[in-house]
Amino acid sequence: MKKLFPLLGLVGVLTGCTVVSRYVSKSQPGPAKPKDYPIYVYQPRSPLPRPCEIIGTMSIHDTPFTAFGGSLEGELKTLRENARQRGADALQLTAVEKPDFLHAKHRVTANFLRFTNAWENLALSKEELRRYFQDSKPALDALEGVWTGNDPLQSRVVILKNNSQPGRDFVALMLSPKNPSWRTGDKRMELARGERPGVYRGIYYQDDYQGKRVGFALRTTPANRFVIELSEDSMPIVFTRE
Repeated sequence: MKKLFPLLGLVGVLTGCTVVSRYVSKSQPGPAKPKDYPIYVYQPRSPLPRPCEIIGTMSIHDTPFTAFGGSLEGELKTLRENARQRGADALQLTAVEKPDFLHAKHRVTANFLRFTNAWENLALSKEELRRYFQDSKPALDALEGVWTGNDPLQSRVVILKNNSQPGRDFVALMLSPKNPSWRTGDKRMELARGERPGVYRGIYYQDDYQGKRVGFALRTTPANRFVIELSEDSMPIVFTRE
């Protein structure tokens, strides 16, 4: 019986070694991000939506004693937690290998990314917005105003005339975003007038800053609204005028 306890202890140590992670630093880490900060995940070889620097690389793999089970999302959760601690903004996966006969879990390698550019921001005070809509009222386009989306965070945007970028007639700016990676005044959409009155085309920037080309017609009945179609397998975002 006495010999059984050391054996059980050895089994506990071996089966406890479920995964091994290794981090290689490439740059000075930044201040830690809040726990609710969304670390975005970009796929291997996909173009990055913003200029970035790689501050480090982390790999997660199993051991001969790893129990089968788990999911890729579990490994991504570990990567996100470590990325927040090191002040990263996003992850880019560089290798993802599925479980097989010799490996019990996903093996994942990812670069920790830090954005190096400032996202376009045109923060305006409530008074500045009030004056804009009051002074420009006779010349306002039907699209201009404050809109609320039906996305999970119920994004609020204000759409204004702005042609400071080539091919752009309007810009949609975030108002009091609930996503901590976005600020009031951050650019959410760039739009231009379409082929006929009431039609608009441009780019909608998703939560992870990836741009999606969109086009829509402004609907005036039963209420002022427009619909953003992002993909066939996702629900459209309906924006309604406030």
